[in-house]
Amino acid sequence: MRPVCLSFILLLCLIIEASGQEQKTYTNFPIIITLNFHAFALPFRDIKANFSNIGIGVGTEVSFTGSSSTGVQQVQAIWYHNKAMGNGLLLQTQSVWRPDFNSNAFGEIKGGVGYLYSFRPSESYQQVNGKWISVGRKGKGMLAIPVGISAGINSRSTNAYMSNFISYQFLLVKNYNKSIPIVPETLIQAGSAIH
Repeated sequence: MRPVCLSFILLLCLIIEASGQEQKTYTNFPIIITLNFHAFALPFRDIKANFSNIGIGVGTEVSFTGSSSTGVQQVQAIWYHNKAMGNGLLLQTQSVWRPDFNSNAFGEIKGGVGYLYSFRPSESYQQVNGKWISVGRKGKGMLAIPVGISAGINSRSTNAYMSNFISYQFLLVKNYNKSIPIVPETLIQAGSAIH
Protein backbone atom coordinates (compact mmCIF):
# COMPACT_ATOMS: atom_id res chain seq x y z
CA MET A 1 0.00 0.00 0.00
CA ARG A 2 2.88 2.38 0.73
CA PRO A 3 4.22 2.19 -2.85
CA VAL A 4 0.75 3.20 -4.12
CA CYS A 5 0.67 6.23 -1.81
CA LEU A 6 4.21 7.26 -2.66
CA SER A 7 3.53 6.89 -6.39
CA PHE A 8 0.41 9.02 -6.13
CA ILE A 9 2.23 11.76 -4.18
CA LEU A 10 5.10 11.69 -6.70
CA LEU A 11 2.61 12.03 -9.56
CA LEU A 12 1.01 15.07 -7.90
CA CYS A 13 4.44 16.68 -7.41
CA LEU A 14 5.37 16.08 -11.07
CA ILE A 15 2.11 17.66 -12.23
CA ILE A 16 2.79 20.73 -10.09
CA GLU A 17 6.36 21.04 -11.39
CA ALA A 18 5.25 20.70 -15.02
CA SER A 19 2.97 23.72 -14.85
CA GLY A 20 3.86 26.64 -17.14
CA GLN A 21 3.32 30.39 -17.03
CA GLU A 22 0.08 30.84 -19.00
CA GLN A 23 -2.88 31.33 -16.65
CA LYS A 24 -5.92 29.12 -17.22
CA THR A 25 -9.25 30.03 -15.65
CA TYR A 26 -11.75 28.02 -13.63
CA THR A 27 -14.37 26.01 -15.54
CA ASN A 28 -17.45 24.23 -14.22
CA PHE A 29 -17.71 20.43 -14.14
CA PRO A 30 -14.05 19.44 -13.73
CA ILE A 31 -13.31 15.76 -13.19
CA ILE A 32 -12.34 15.22 -9.55
CA ILE A 33 -10.38 12.02 -8.85
CA THR A 34 -9.44 11.08 -5.28
CA LEU A 35 -7.49 8.44 -3.41
CA ASN A 36 -9.35 7.92 -0.11
CA PHE A 37 -8.35 6.49 3.26
CA HIS A 38 -11.21 5.51 5.60
CA ALA A 39 -11.40 4.90 9.36
CA PHE A 40 -14.03 4.31 12.01
CA ALA A 41 -12.74 7.04 14.33
CA LEU A 42 -13.34 10.36 16.05
CA PRO A 43 -11.86 13.44 14.35
CA PHE A 44 -8.05 13.68 14.53
CA ARG A 45 -7.81 10.45 16.59
CA ASP A 46 -5.71 7.51 15.42
CA ILE A 47 -5.04 9.06 12.01
CA LYS A 48 -2.59 6.27 11.12
CA ALA A 49 -5.53 3.80 11.19
CA ASN A 50 -6.93 5.54 8.09
CA PHE A 51 -4.04 4.39 5.93
CA SER A 52 -4.93 0.69 6.17
CA ASN A 53 -8.32 1.21 4.43
CA ILE A 54 -7.92 2.51 0.89
CA GLY A 55 -10.53 3.61 -1.64
CA ILE A 56 -11.12 5.67 -4.76
CA GLY A 57 -13.53 8.44 -5.67
CA VAL A 58 -14.77 10.38 -8.65
CA GLY A 59 -16.86 13.54 -8.79
CA THR A 60 -17.36 17.02 -10.15
CA GLU A 61 -18.38 20.51 -9.03
CA VAL A 62 -20.22 23.59 -10.25
CA SER A 63 -19.63 27.20 -9.21
CA PHE A 64 -22.36 29.23 -7.52
CA THR A 65 -21.25 32.30 -9.53
CA GLY A 66 -20.33 30.61 -12.80
CA SER A 67 -16.79 31.93 -13.18
CA SER A 68 -15.21 31.73 -9.74
CA SER A 69 -14.08 28.74 -7.67
CA THR A 70 -14.66 30.54 -4.33
CA GLY A 71 -18.10 28.97 -3.77
CA VAL A 72 -18.94 25.62 -5.37
CA GLN A 73 -21.22 22.63 -4.97
CA GLN A 74 -19.42 19.28 -5.21
CA VAL A 75 -20.85 15.83 -5.94
CA GLN A 76 -18.76 12.71 -5.31
CA ALA A 77 -19.03 8.92 -5.41
CA ILE A 78 -16.48 7.23 -3.13
CA TRP A 79 -15.81 3.52 -2.68
CA TYR A 80 -13.55 2.30 0.12
CA HIS A 81 -12.29 -1.06 1.37
CA ASN A 82 -12.44 -1.69 5.11
CA LYS A 83 -11.72 -5.27 6.20
CA ALA A 84 -12.88 -4.75 9.80
CA MET A 85 -16.09 -2.73 9.24
CA GLY A 86 -16.97 -3.75 5.70
CA ASN A 87 -16.59 -1.97 2.40
CA GLY A 88 -18.63 1.13 1.68
CA LEU A 89 -20.02 3.24 -1.12
CA LEU A 90 -20.57 6.92 -0.24
CA LEU A 91 -22.55 9.27 -2.46
CA GLN A 92 -22.31 12.84 -1.20
CA THR A 93 -22.84 16.46 -2.09
CA GLN A 94 -21.11 19.32 -0.28
CA SER A 95 -21.14 23.10 -0.39
CA VAL A 96 -17.55 24.34 -0.49
CA TRP A 97 -16.08 27.71 0.44
CA ARG A 98 -12.63 27.97 -1.20
CA PRO A 99 -10.64 31.10 -0.35
CA ASP A 100 -7.39 31.69 -2.25
CA PHE A 101 -4.25 32.25 -0.17
CA ASN A 102 -2.37 33.52 -3.25
CA SER A 103 -2.60 32.91 -7.00
CA ASN A 104 -1.79 29.21 -6.61
CA ALA A 105 -2.61 28.05 -3.05
CA PHE A 106 -6.11 27.65 -1.64
CA GLY A 107 -7.99 26.25 1.35
CA GLU A 108 -11.46 24.73 1.63
CA ILE A 109 -14.17 24.40 4.23
CA LYS A 110 -16.97 22.05 3.20
CA GLY A 111 -20.13 20.51 4.55
CA GLY A 112 -23.07 18.61 3.16
CA VAL A 113 -25.10 15.44 3.17
CA GLY A 114 -24.58 11.95 1.82
CA TYR A 115 -25.83 8.40 1.55
CA LEU A 116 -23.52 5.62 2.74
CA TYR A 117 -24.16 2.02 1.77
CA SER A 118 -22.02 -0.11 4.06
CA PHE A 119 -21.51 -3.82 3.34
CA ARG A 120 -21.05 -6.31 6.19
CA PRO A 121 -17.45 -7.54 6.61
CA SER A 122 -18.56 -11.19 6.93
CA GLU A 123 -21.66 -13.36 6.60
CA SER A 124 -24.37 -12.37 9.08
CA TYR A 125 -27.26 -14.26 10.65
CA GLN A 126 -30.71 -13.29 11.88
CA GLN A 127 -32.97 -15.20 14.24
CA VAL A 128 -36.31 -16.18 12.69
CA ASN A 129 -38.75 -18.41 14.68
CA GLY A 130 -35.95 -19.60 16.96
CA LYS A 131 -33.60 -20.52 14.08
CA TRP A 132 -30.58 -18.63 12.80
CA ILE A 133 -30.95 -17.81 9.10
CA SER A 134 -28.09 -16.43 6.97
CA VAL A 135 -28.70 -12.93 5.61
CA GLY A 136 -25.40 -12.91 3.69
CA ARG A 137 -23.00 -10.01 3.46
CA LYS A 138 -25.45 -7.44 2.16
CA GLY A 139 -25.35 -4.23 4.09
CA LYS A 140 -27.58 -1.25 4.57
CA GLY A 141 -27.90 2.37 3.59
CA MET A 142 -27.40 5.17 6.11
CA LEU A 143 -27.57 8.95 6.19
CA ALA A 144 -24.11 10.57 6.39
CA ILE A 145 -23.26 14.16 7.32
CA PRO A 146 -19.75 15.02 6.02
CA VAL A 147 -17.75 18.12 7.01
CA GLY A 148 -14.16 18.77 6.05
CA ILE A 149 -11.15 20.98 5.47
CA SER A 150 -8.72 20.94 2.55
CA ALA A 151 -5.57 22.59 1.27
CA GLY A 152 -4.39 22.61 -2.30
CA ILE A 153 -2.38 24.10 -5.13
CA ASN A 154 -3.62 25.22 -8.55
CA SER A 155 -1.44 24.09 -11.43
CA ARG A 156 -2.05 26.16 -14.57
CA SER A 157 -0.20 25.33 -17.77
CA THR A 158 -0.70 25.80 -21.50
CA ASN A 159 -2.43 22.42 -21.76
CA ALA A 160 -4.41 22.02 -18.54
CA TYR A 161 -5.65 23.56 -15.33
CA MET A 162 -5.47 21.18 -12.40
CA SER A 163 -6.09 21.66 -8.69
CA ASN A 164 -4.22 19.18 -6.50
CA PHE A 165 -5.42 18.89 -2.90
CA ILE A 166 -5.39 17.01 0.39
CA SER A 167 -8.61 16.86 2.39
CA TYR A 168 -9.64 15.65 5.84
CA GLN A 169 -13.32 14.79 6.25
CA PHE A 170 -15.34 13.82 9.32
CA LEU A 171 -18.61 11.95 8.81
CA LEU A 172 -21.46 11.34 11.23
CA VAL A 173 -23.32 8.22 10.12
CA LYS A 174 -26.89 7.68 11.35
CA ASN A 175 -28.55 4.29 12.10
CA TYR A 176 -25.38 2.20 12.07
CA ASN A 177 -27.05 -0.18 14.54
CA LYS A 178 -29.64 -0.12 17.35
CA SER A 179 -27.04 0.17 20.13
CA ILE A 180 -25.15 3.09 18.59
CA PRO A 181 -27.47 5.31 16.53
CA ILE A 182 -24.71 7.70 15.34
CA VAL A 183 -21.12 6.69 14.62
CA PRO A 184 -18.07 8.78 13.65
CA GLU A 185 -15.98 8.00 10.57
CA THR A 186 -13.14 9.86 8.89
CA LEU A 187 -11.78 10.13 5.34
CA ILE A 188 -8.38 11.42 4.29
CA GLN A 189 -8.37 12.30 0.58
CA ALA A 190 -5.58 13.14 -1.86
CA GLY A 191 -6.76 14.11 -5.28
CA SER A 192 -6.89 16.34 -8.28
CA ALA A 193 -9.58 18.35 -10.07
CA ILE A 194 -8.89 18.37 -13.80
CA HIS A 195 -10.53 21.33 -15.61
